[in-house]
Amino acid sequence: MFHPGLPDKFVNVASIILSKLINRGKKIQNLRVQSIMVIRQDEIGDMCYSTHAFSLLKKQYPTAKITVWCKPAAAALIQHDPSVDLIIKDDKPEGNKYDLIVDLRGKWAGIFYALLNTPSYRLERGTVRLKNKGQQPHESETIYQIIKPAIGDIPSELPKLYASPLEISQATDFINAHQLTRYVVLHTQVKRVLRQWPEDRFAAIAVFLKETYNLDIVFCGDNSELAGIERVQKMIPFTTYNAAGKLNLGAFKVLCERAQFFIGNDSSPLHIASLSGVPALGLFGPGQSDTFYPLGEKSGLLHHILPCHPCTQIKCKQELPCMKRITIDEVKSKIEELIN
Repeated sequence: MFHPGLPDKFVNVASIILSKLINRGKKIQNLRVQSIMVIRQDEIGDMCYSTHAFSLLKKQYPTAKITVWCKPAAAALIQHDPSVDLIIKDDKPEGNKYDLIVDLRGKWAGIFYALLNTPSYRLERGTVRLKNKGQQPHESETIYQIIKPAIGDIPSELPKLYASPLEISQATDFINAHQLTRYVVLHTQVKRVLRQWPEDRFAAIAVFLKETYNLDIVFCGDNSELAGIERVQKMIPFTTYNAAGKLNLGAFKVLCERAQFFIGNDSSPLHIASLSGVPALGLFGPGQSDTFYPLGEKSGLLHHILPCHPCTQIKCKQELPCMKRITIDEVKSKIEELIN
Protein backbone atom coordinates (compact mmCIF):
# COMPACT_ATOMS: atom_id res chain seq x y z
CA MET A 1 0.00 0.00 0.00
CA PHE A 2 1.24 3.48 -0.84
CA HIS A 3 2.12 5.70 2.08
CA PRO A 4 2.37 9.33 0.86
CA GLY A 5 3.79 10.54 4.16
CA LEU A 6 6.71 8.08 4.33
CA PRO A 7 9.39 10.29 2.69
CA ASP A 8 8.35 13.21 4.90
CA LYS A 9 9.05 11.15 8.01
CA PHE A 10 12.77 11.07 7.27
CA VAL A 11 12.81 14.80 6.59
CA ASN A 12 10.90 15.51 9.80
CA VAL A 13 13.29 13.44 11.92
CA ALA A 14 16.32 15.20 10.45
CA SER A 15 14.64 18.57 10.92
CA ILE A 16 13.77 17.89 14.57
CA ILE A 17 17.32 16.76 15.36
CA LEU A 18 18.83 19.84 13.69
CA SER A 19 16.57 22.22 15.63
CA LYS A 20 17.37 20.51 18.92
CA LEU A 21 21.08 20.96 18.24
CA ILE A 22 20.70 24.62 17.21
CA ASN A 23 18.32 25.54 20.05
CA ARG A 24 20.09 23.58 22.79
CA GLY A 25 20.46 25.62 25.97
CA LYS A 26 18.63 28.65 24.50
CA LYS A 27 15.33 30.38 25.14
CA ILE A 28 13.99 32.34 22.21
CA GLN A 29 12.52 34.93 24.59
CA ASN A 30 16.07 35.86 25.61
CA LEU A 31 17.27 36.45 22.04
CA ARG A 32 17.28 39.75 20.18
CA VAL A 33 15.56 38.87 16.92
CA GLN A 34 16.21 41.37 14.13
CA SER A 35 16.23 39.08 11.09
CA ILE A 36 13.83 36.25 10.28
CA MET A 37 13.74 33.84 7.36
CA VAL A 38 10.46 32.02 6.75
CA ILE A 39 10.76 29.05 4.41
CA ARG A 40 7.62 27.94 2.54
CA GLN A 41 8.80 25.88 -0.45
CA ASP A 42 5.35 24.72 -1.51
CA GLU A 43 2.51 25.55 -3.87
CA ILE A 44 0.12 28.51 -3.94
CA GLY A 45 -2.56 26.77 -1.85
CA ASP A 46 -0.05 26.06 0.91
CA MET A 47 1.06 29.69 0.92
CA CYS A 48 -2.56 30.83 1.25
CA TYR A 49 -2.79 29.26 4.69
CA SER A 50 0.61 30.54 5.84
CA THR A 51 0.31 34.31 5.46
CA HIS A 52 -0.80 34.91 9.04
CA ALA A 53 2.64 33.73 10.15
CA PHE A 54 4.18 36.88 8.66
CA SER A 55 1.84 39.29 10.41
CA LEU A 56 2.07 37.46 13.75
CA LEU A 57 5.87 37.43 13.64
CA LYS A 58 5.85 41.13 12.73
CA LYS A 59 3.62 41.87 15.73
CA GLN A 60 6.08 40.14 18.04
CA TYR A 61 9.20 41.55 16.36
CA PRO A 62 8.11 44.86 14.76
CA THR A 63 11.66 45.97 13.91
CA ALA A 64 12.77 42.62 12.48
CA LYS A 65 13.26 42.17 8.74
CA ILE A 66 11.16 39.24 7.52
CA THR A 67 12.45 37.36 4.48
CA VAL A 68 10.33 34.68 2.79
CA TRP A 69 11.96 31.95 0.70
CA CYS A 70 9.36 30.39 -1.60
CA LYS A 71 8.58 29.24 -5.11
CA PRO A 72 8.10 31.93 -7.80
CA ALA A 73 4.40 31.10 -8.29
CA ALA A 74 3.68 31.42 -4.56
CA ALA A 75 5.74 34.62 -4.38
CA ALA A 76 3.15 36.37 -6.54
CA LEU A 77 0.59 35.78 -3.79
CA ILE A 78 2.54 37.67 -1.10
CA GLN A 79 4.31 40.38 -3.07
CA HIS A 80 2.08 43.08 -1.54
CA ASP A 81 1.97 41.69 2.01
CA PRO A 82 2.98 44.58 4.33
CA SER A 83 4.60 42.19 6.83
CA VAL A 84 7.04 40.76 4.25
CA ASP A 85 10.22 42.76 3.68
CA LEU A 86 11.98 40.55 1.12
CA ILE A 87 11.01 37.59 -1.06
CA ILE A 88 13.63 35.09 -2.28
CA LYS A 89 12.66 32.93 -5.24
CA ASP A 90 16.05 31.34 -5.97
CA ASP A 91 16.52 27.58 -5.73
CA LYS A 92 19.73 28.15 -3.78
CA PRO A 93 19.71 31.55 -2.06
CA GLU A 94 22.88 33.20 -0.85
CA GLY A 95 23.94 32.21 2.61
CA ASN A 96 23.01 34.75 5.27
CA LYS A 97 23.00 34.71 9.04
CA TYR A 98 19.48 34.98 10.46
CA ASP A 99 18.48 35.31 14.08
CA LEU A 100 15.49 33.05 13.47
CA ILE A 101 14.67 30.55 10.75
CA VAL A 102 11.08 29.28 10.56
CA ASP A 103 10.72 26.29 8.23
CA LEU A 104 7.00 25.93 7.56
CA ARG A 105 7.30 22.98 5.19
CA GLY A 106 10.33 20.87 6.02
CA LYS A 107 12.36 19.87 2.97
CA TRP A 108 15.98 18.91 2.54
CA ALA A 109 16.81 22.28 0.97
CA GLY A 110 15.65 24.13 4.07
CA ILE A 111 17.49 21.73 6.37
CA PHE A 112 20.77 22.09 4.48
CA TYR A 113 20.39 25.87 4.39
CA ALA A 114 20.03 26.02 8.18
CA LEU A 115 22.90 23.58 8.59
CA LEU A 116 25.24 25.70 6.46
CA ASN A 117 23.95 29.06 7.76
CA THR A 118 23.21 28.25 11.37
CA PRO A 119 20.67 30.68 12.86
CA SER A 120 20.47 31.67 16.50
CA TYR A 121 17.20 29.74 16.74
CA ARG A 122 15.15 27.49 14.46
CA LEU A 123 11.48 26.49 14.42
CA GLU A 124 10.18 23.82 12.07
CA ARG A 125 7.28 21.63 11.06
CA GLY A 126 8.55 18.24 12.19
CA THR A 127 8.13 18.93 15.91
CA VAL A 128 4.51 19.99 15.42
CA ARG A 129 3.74 17.04 13.16
CA LEU A 130 5.09 14.68 15.80
CA LYS A 131 3.05 16.33 18.56
CA ASN A 132 -0.14 16.12 16.48
CA LYS A 133 0.50 12.59 15.23
CA GLY A 134 -2.77 11.08 14.04
CA GLN A 135 -4.74 14.31 14.61
CA GLN A 136 -3.37 16.83 12.16
CA PRO A 137 -5.38 20.11 12.28
CA HIS A 138 -6.05 22.49 9.43
CA GLU A 139 -2.87 23.74 7.79
CA SER A 140 -3.39 27.27 9.13
CA GLU A 141 -3.45 25.92 12.70
CA THR A 142 -0.30 23.88 12.07
CA ILE A 143 1.44 27.06 10.91
CA TYR A 144 0.35 28.85 14.08
CA GLN A 145 1.67 26.03 16.25
CA ILE A 146 5.04 26.17 14.48
CA ILE A 147 5.56 29.86 15.23
CA LYS A 148 3.92 29.91 18.69
CA PRO A 149 7.20 29.50 20.65
CA ALA A 150 8.35 32.75 19.02
CA ILE A 151 5.19 34.82 19.41
CA GLY A 152 4.09 33.76 22.89
CA ASP A 153 0.50 34.57 23.80
CA ILE A 154 -0.41 36.49 20.64
CA PRO A 155 -3.67 34.85 19.46
CA SER A 156 -3.94 33.33 16.01
CA GLU A 157 -5.72 35.09 13.17
CA LEU A 158 -7.07 34.18 9.77
CA PRO A 159 -4.59 34.22 6.90
CA LYS A 160 -5.00 37.30 4.74
CA LEU A 161 -4.22 38.12 1.12
CA TYR A 162 -3.43 41.57 -0.24
CA ALA A 163 -4.00 43.20 -3.63
CA SER A 164 -2.28 46.28 -4.99
CA PRO A 165 -4.20 49.27 -6.40
CA LEU A 166 -3.20 48.11 -9.89
CA GLU A 167 -4.61 44.63 -9.26
CA ILE A 168 -7.85 46.10 -7.90
CA SER A 169 -8.07 48.18 -11.06
CA GLN A 170 -7.45 45.13 -13.27
CA ALA A 171 -10.25 43.18 -11.61
CA THR A 172 -12.58 46.18 -11.78
CA ASP A 173 -11.85 46.64 -15.49
CA PHE A 174 -12.70 42.98 -16.18
CA ILE A 175 -15.96 43.22 -14.22
CA ASN A 176 -16.98 46.45 -15.92
CA ALA A 177 -15.98 45.28 -19.40
CA HIS A 178 -18.40 42.36 -19.14
CA GLN A 179 -21.05 44.34 -17.23
CA LEU A 180 -21.02 41.86 -14.37
CA THR A 181 -23.14 42.67 -11.33
CA ARG A 182 -24.08 39.28 -9.86
CA TYR A 183 -21.81 36.42 -10.83
CA VAL A 184 -20.32 33.12 -9.70
CA VAL A 185 -16.71 32.06 -10.30
CA LEU A 186 -16.10 28.47 -11.44
CA HIS A 187 -12.77 26.63 -11.45
CA THR A 188 -13.40 23.53 -13.54
CA GLN A 189 -9.89 22.35 -14.38
CA VAL A 190 -7.00 20.93 -12.39
CA LYS A 191 -3.56 19.58 -13.26
CA ARG A 192 -4.18 16.16 -11.69
CA VAL A 193 -7.14 14.58 -13.44
CA LEU A 194 -8.21 12.52 -10.40
CA ARG A 195 -8.93 15.81 -8.59
CA GLN A 196 -11.27 17.05 -11.33
CA TRP A 197 -15.05 16.92 -11.12
CA PRO A 198 -16.52 15.99 -14.53
CA GLU A 199 -16.83 18.90 -16.94
CA ASP A 200 -20.42 18.10 -17.96
CA ARG A 201 -21.47 18.33 -14.30
CA PHE A 202 -19.88 21.77 -13.98
CA ALA A 203 -21.87 22.79 -17.06
CA ALA A 204 -25.09 21.50 -15.47
CA ILE A 205 -24.35 23.47 -12.29
CA ALA A 206 -23.68 26.62 -14.33
CA VAL A 207 -27.16 26.29 -15.90
CA PHE A 208 -28.67 25.72 -12.43
CA LEU A 209 -27.00 28.85 -11.04
CA LYS A 210 -28.20 30.94 -13.96
CA GLU A 211 -31.77 29.67 -13.88
CA THR A 212 -32.18 29.59 -10.10
CA TYR A 213 -30.20 32.62 -8.94
CA ASN A 214 -29.74 34.63 -12.17
CA LEU A 215 -25.97 34.57 -11.72
CA ASP A 216 -23.58 35.15 -14.58
CA ILE A 217 -20.85 32.53 -14.96
CA VAL A 218 -17.16 33.46 -14.86
CA PHE A 219 -14.53 30.79 -15.39
CA CYS A 220 -11.06 31.07 -13.88
CA GLY A 221 -7.72 29.32 -14.21
CA ASP A 222 -4.42 29.78 -16.02
CA ASN A 223 -3.53 29.61 -19.70
CA SER A 224 -2.93 25.86 -19.57
CA GLU A 225 -6.60 25.35 -18.66
CA LEU A 226 -8.14 27.33 -21.52
CA ALA A 227 -8.96 24.32 -23.70
CA GLY A 228 -10.84 22.58 -20.89
CA ILE A 229 -12.73 25.74 -19.99
CA GLU A 230 -13.79 26.20 -23.61
CA ARG A 231 -15.15 22.64 -23.65
CA VAL A 232 -17.33 23.44 -20.65
CA GLN A 233 -18.48 26.74 -22.16
CA LYS A 234 -19.65 24.95 -25.29
CA MET A 235 -21.97 22.80 -23.15
CA ILE A 236 -23.74 25.87 -21.74
CA PRO A 237 -26.60 27.39 -23.80
CA PHE A 238 -25.91 31.04 -22.89
CA THR A 239 -23.02 33.47 -22.79
CA THR A 240 -20.38 32.89 -20.12
CA TYR A 241 -17.16 34.75 -19.35
CA ASN A 242 -13.58 33.62 -19.06
CA ALA A 243 -11.00 35.25 -16.77
CA ALA A 244 -8.44 32.45 -17.17
CA GLY A 245 -4.98 33.83 -17.89
CA LYS A 246 -6.24 37.43 -17.77
CA LEU A 247 -5.80 38.24 -14.07
CA ASN A 248 -2.87 37.69 -11.74
CA LEU A 249 -3.38 36.27 -8.25
CA GLY A 250 -4.09 39.60 -6.56
CA ALA A 251 -6.63 40.63 -9.19
CA PHE A 252 -8.23 37.18 -9.01
CA LYS A 253 -8.64 37.61 -5.26
CA VAL A 254 -10.53 40.87 -5.91
CA LEU A 255 -12.69 39.17 -8.56
CA CYS A 256 -13.69 36.57 -5.96
CA GLU A 257 -14.35 39.21 -3.28
CA ARG A 258 -17.01 40.78 -5.48
CA ALA A 259 -18.64 37.51 -6.55
CA GLN A 260 -21.75 35.96 -5.04
CA PHE A 261 -20.30 32.46 -5.00
CA PHE A 262 -17.32 30.27 -5.93
CA ILE A 263 -17.21 26.57 -6.85
CA GLY A 264 -14.05 24.69 -7.66
CA ASN A 265 -11.93 21.59 -7.45
CA ASP A 266 -9.34 21.14 -4.70
CA SER A 267 -6.78 23.58 -6.07
CA SER A 268 -5.26 27.00 -5.35
CA PRO A 269 -8.16 29.11 -6.76
CA LEU A 270 -10.47 27.51 -4.17
CA HIS A 271 -8.20 28.55 -1.30
CA ILE A 272 -7.70 32.08 -2.62
CA ALA A 273 -11.48 32.42 -3.02
CA SER A 274 -12.11 31.11 0.49
CA LEU A 275 -9.82 33.74 2.00
CA SER A 276 -11.49 36.48 -0.04
CA GLY A 277 -14.69 36.10 1.99
CA VAL A 278 -16.92 34.83 -0.81
CA PRO A 279 -19.09 31.74 -0.09
CA ALA A 280 -16.91 28.97 -1.53
CA LEU A 281 -17.67 25.32 -2.22
CA GLY A 282 -14.73 22.94 -2.62
CA LEU A 283 -15.07 19.58 -4.38
CA PHE A 284 -12.57 17.10 -2.94
CA GLY A 285 -11.36 13.67 -4.04
CA PRO A 286 -7.85 12.31 -3.40
CA GLY A 287 -6.82 15.46 -1.48
CA GLN A 288 -6.71 15.94 2.29
CA SER A 289 -9.92 17.84 3.08
CA ASP A 290 -9.34 17.63 6.83
CA THR A 291 -6.14 19.72 6.64
CA PHE A 292 -6.86 21.81 3.53
CA TYR A 293 -10.59 22.46 3.60
CA PRO A 294 -11.54 25.97 2.40
CA LEU A 295 -11.03 28.21 5.40
CA GLY A 296 -13.82 30.70 5.82
CA GLU A 297 -17.10 30.84 7.74
CA LYS A 298 -19.01 30.95 4.46
CA SER A 299 -17.17 28.00 2.92
CA GLY A 300 -18.10 24.33 2.59
CA LEU A 301 -16.98 21.14 0.90
CA LEU A 302 -18.14 17.83 -0.52
CA HIS A 303 -15.92 14.78 -0.16
CA HIS A 304 -16.58 11.05 -0.54
CA ILE A 305 -13.68 9.38 1.28
CA LEU A 306 -12.94 5.88 -0.02
CA PRO A 307 -10.91 3.15 1.77
CA CYS A 308 -8.00 3.84 -0.63
CA HIS A 309 -7.77 7.49 0.45
CA PRO A 310 -5.24 9.09 0.29
CA CYS A 311 -3.73 7.80 -2.95
CA THR A 312 -0.96 8.59 -5.41
CA GLN A 313 -3.37 10.73 -7.46
CA ILE A 314 -1.82 9.19 -10.58
CA LYS A 315 -3.67 5.92 -11.13
CA CYS A 316 -7.04 4.78 -9.81
CA LYS A 317 -8.32 1.21 -9.57
CA GLN A 318 -11.84 2.23 -8.58
CA GLU A 319 -14.61 1.75 -11.11
CA LEU A 320 -16.07 5.01 -9.85
CA PRO A 321 -13.33 7.43 -8.68
CA CYS A 322 -14.10 9.55 -5.65
CA MET A 323 -14.66 12.78 -7.60
CA LYS A 324 -17.34 11.14 -9.75
CA ARG A 325 -19.22 10.09 -6.61
CA ILE A 326 -20.10 13.74 -5.98
CA THR A 327 -23.49 14.12 -7.65
CA ILE A 328 -25.04 17.15 -9.25
CA ASP A 329 -27.88 17.04 -6.73
CA GLU A 330 -25.39 17.08 -3.85
CA VAL A 331 -23.74 20.18 -5.26
CA LYS A 332 -27.08 21.91 -5.80
CA SER A 333 -28.11 21.17 -2.23
CA LYS A 334 -24.81 22.47 -0.86
CA ILE A 335 -25.07 25.64 -2.94
CA GLU A 336 -28.53 26.33 -1.55
CA GLU A 337 -27.26 25.75 1.99
CA LEU A 338 -24.29 28.13 1.60
CA ILE A 339 -26.13 30.86 -0.31
CA ASN A 340 -29.12 30.90 2.03
